[in-house]
Amino acid sequence: MSPRPSRCALIAAVLACALAGEASAADDVYRGKTLTLILGYAPGGGVDTAGRVIARHISRFIPGNPTILVQNMEGAAGVVSANYLDRKAAPDGLTVAVPGRSWHVEGLIRSPGVQFDVSKLSYVGSTGAMNSFAWVRADSGIRTFEDLQKSKEKVIFGALGPGTPTAMVPALLASTGLPIKLVVGYTSSSRLLIALEQGELPATYLTEDSFALHQGLIEKKFVIPILQSKPDVVGLPHLREVVPPRLHAVLELTRSAETLGLMMVAPPAVPADRLAVLREGFFAMANDADYKADLARFETTRTSPLRGELVEKMMRDLAALATPEAIAEYHRLKN
Repeated sequence: MSPRPSRCALIAAVLACALAGEASAADDVYRGKTLTLILGYAPGGGVDTAGRVIARHISRFIPGNPTILVQNMEGAAGVVSANYLDRKAAPDGLTVAVPGRSWHVEGLIRSPGVQFDVSKLSYVGSTGAMNSFAWVRADSGIRTFEDLQKSKEKVIFGALGPGTPTAMVPALLASTGLPIKLVVGYTSSSRLLIALEQGELPATYLTEDSFALHQGLIEKKFVIPILQSKPDVVGLPHLREVVPPRLHAVLELTRSAETLGLMMVAPPAVPADRLAVLREGFFAMANDADYKADLARFETTRTSPLRGELVEKMMRDLAALATPEAIAEYHRLKN
């Protein structure tokens, strides 16, 4: 008579069967299907470039290896794509989006035109926090933040939409008395950089990865950084040093574009098992050597990916920071 299996062996067998069943179910969901990845900006900029690198790799880490379809849906600095995700995309795990970096702030401050609720969206993960800089043309006559402070003429900063960090940070700085004039309305970071390169603009505020297709501007010192969003570069001033404490809550709302990083988001009410598959797939991809090598061809900085569960918690914490007073100050600066 063969020996009876131990209790531990039975439990292990049951768990193995359960895991196999989950993997099989995930295969059934995505095998032979198309996963649509919506990008909230026009082709050519940092968001589009990073999103397309994700599109080239993520299928390998999703059971069933779905086909990835990339769709650009630009408008309102990512808000249009987030609205679509919330209101029109089916919550079946077959549509995800990388709206941009600051779209969620518009939801937190309840801006007109926002239809999504940041507390209800499904967060897949993030590529990780980044540093942003105030960049100036080397021939602008301004080489340091102190030069900007002493400038007798206003320095023009080009920006994307009014609520993006590209606009809000210069607006914050201008509210403290710095000689800055803001020009908004550029539709992508790539177009901002072209304007900078062609002499249309002397300055802008952007993440390093916005230079994905324009790295020569940094390498040849055509543009130089004079201020950073977090203290990574030794000797370079950072925002919390130069912005007064009364504006720190607004600053943190604005900086969340960098602290949360480039997020992948799914519609509300995606089934928990499918969201778990997407989260695990995204995180595995973000740590994959081939993905990192591909991304390194474009990005100028390296970041550590954030799990979807952590992004969800960070968003809840940020919502708690968005008090009526902070929202009112944010709107005042935005307008």
